[in-house]
Amino acid sequence: MNPMSATFDLTRHLQTRKLEQVVENRTAYTIDTAELNIYETHHFAEKVELTFNTPVLASMIRGKKVMHLPNTPSFEFLPGESVIMPANETMCIDFPEARMQNPTQCLALAMAPDKVKQLTDYLNDKAPLIDQKKGWQFDESNFYLTNDSTINQLIARLIQIFTENNTAKDVFANLVMQELVIRLMQTKARQMLLMNYHPYVNTNRLAHVGKYIQDRLHEQMTVKELADQACMSEPNFFRCFKQQFGLTPIEYINNQRIQQAMRLLKTTNQCLADVCFVCGFNNVTYFLKLFKKTTGITPAQFRKTYRQLQLG
Repeated sequence: MNPMSATFDLTRHLQTRKLEQVVENRTAYTIDTAELNIYETHHFAEKVELTFNTPVLASMIRGKKVMHLPNTPSFEFLPGESVIMPANETMCIDFPEARMQNPTQCLALAMAPDKVKQLTDYLNDKAPLIDQKKGWQFDESNFYLTNDSTINQLIARLIQIFTENNTAKDVFANLVMQELVIRLMQTKARQMLLMNYHPYVNTNRLAHVGKYIQDRLHEQMTVKELADQACMSEPNFFRCFKQQFGLTPIEYINNQRIQQAMRLLKTTNQCLADVCFVCGFNNVTYFLKLFKKTTGITPAQFRKTYRQLQLG
């Protein structure tokens, strides 16, 4: 169950597209710097190969695929999830559940490499990363992520822009893509340095902070305390953290506490108050409010829905 999954409006697309193939029927919408492709599969298929000659963001809209990517273990690809692929790398895809009544729908946003480089160059100049010589990188390797609500909103907005007949859609789309690329890179940085910090904890100050946070989620932490761990002033640490990860330190801590609460709700019978305090919140009302804001449902609804899914 993915609380960040979203429903994307394909009404205009479905009204005008031609369905000519039952496996990966492709409809392309093009602007000056990008191409939005919507793929639909209505029949079981295996080992379908797809390659783009530019960096591409693939996002699931409906159904399920099984993805086989270079140097990456195979995984189920579900609505609310995305993959960033470098240019000229081949995806090999299975469609185990695709049927006429239950089609698989996926979008692939292919972007001009010079536009992506222009944006990463700008960020490396204006907001350089801490303790990372390579700097901002968008597409040097495969990256699989669960979309947060903002990324889902940006993808939904791009679908709307690309499929509407507006003379200014190139301008609108480029502005949205710029924000989307930045937020995806911030998501990638969070996942690499804060959540999978082990390879970098001795060479990167923010990875060290990530470990410090994870080890103390049940405790109260201040920004000054984290800044001291990074050997930075509090204002500089706060600014760099938000630039690099797209969240303030406290927003990130709360996000991780909610993730821990979700795990406990799935795997234990602890009451909501106990889950709240174990995860480092000291106010049940605040915990309930933040959980619903983050996931869209209450903790009790989350636990009930998960258990119903487990029972089939």
